[in-house]
Amino acid sequence: MDICRNILIVIFFFSFTFSYSQSIDAIKKKNEKTEREIAYLNKLLENARKDKSSTIQKVSIINQKIHKGKEMIQSLMNEVNYLDGQIKKNESVKYGLESDKQRMLEFYSKMVYETWKKRNESDKLIYIFSSSSFAQAYARYKYFEQVQDYSKRQIQLIEQTNDSLTAINRELSKLIILKSETQSKITSQNNQLIREQNEANTYIADLKKKEKELLRKLNIEIKNRERFKKELEKLIAAQAKKSGSKNSTYKLTPEEKLISDDFAKNRGKLPWPVEQGFVSEKFGVNVHPVFKQVKLNNAGITITTSRNADVRAVFKGVVTEIMFIPGDNNVVIVRHGNYLTVYSNLVEIFIKKGDTVNVKQKIGKLAVSSGNNSTLNFQVWRDKDNLDPQLWLTPW
Repeated sequence: MDICRNILIVIFFFSFTFSYSQSIDAIKKKNEKTEREIAYLNKLLENARKDKSSTIQKVSIINQKIHKGKEMIQSLMNEVNYLDGQIKKNESVKYGLESDKQRMLEFYSKMVYETWKKRNESDKLIYIFSSSSFAQAYARYKYFEQVQDYSKRQIQLIEQTNDSLTAINRELSKLIILKSETQSKITSQNNQLIREQNEANTYIADLKKKEKELLRKLNIEIKNRERFKKELEKLIAAQAKKSGSKNSTYKLTPEEKLISDDFAKNRGKLPWPVEQGFVSEKFGVNVHPVFKQVKLNNAGITITTSRNADVRAVFKGVVTEIMFIPGDNNVVIVRHGNYLTVYSNLVEIFIKKGDTVNVKQKIGKLAVSSGNNSTLNFQVWRDKDNLDPQLWLTPW
């Protein structure tokens, strides 16, 4: 039997077991993150349910839960597929080890039988002493010694193979149990998705009964958004003019230039303006979740978060404006060189105009929105250009 081959099989088994451990850990970490996000959404939904009326916020939270639930199912399916692959690898190694063990046992049996036939010690001695020379006698002696050593090595190899088979059988049992548990989770998550979709459909049906009134409110909201955006554009133009610029670009001091450059370098790395939440409305044109004929243009992103959550600055800068906008409550604008960040729907303000704020410094507290939680509209501008804030924030 080839000793090297058997050792390589054992090394291969333990190396891919280590690789499996690393890969499954990555999948499980992703699952745990999604589970935490779903748990937070459950808290938001539980809070929203305290408002007995059907609200857009409830539909939005459930839709996000369904989205995260589908992510979880896909991740769990990836885990099952991965486990299947590991089970097949284990079975392949097990088959190889069992084949090697069988060959070793057969070879060892023959060797033992041949040794048994020549078991008479006097025969060995006669064979050695009948040599024609000392060199031949020594060679014959070494031959019997090597046969004995080889026999011992065969026993060791068989024992090692048995140990490897025990380990791989244990690993196989663990993988099969994990696969079964993961499949149960998929079934449970699918059932949960069905329940959540039914709940969302109930809220949507109730909201459609009030379609006329809700569409009237939506039209007001659309007009308020357009008005707010125009106000911001005027404010940005006025600040550019005040800086001494002859065009729409804000004229920077050397210090402001450094801050502006730092802000630009941190694209995709900025902290979120609230500690927890989810994007309930993305940047740009969005189809309404209930009234599909209605399209809403968002100059930023809307984040649904916990009731009265604190709002924090995403980067160091100077508070250039605090104003009240109907439909958006208090609005805080922070300048970071050429860049502006805008925080809307604040009910309390912790800073004042002209203050310098640092990254993650609390600047205010959010108002409670319809649905019993809070929403923040967060915008990013570069001079007169309206940017997608999600591209600037670190992945949540």
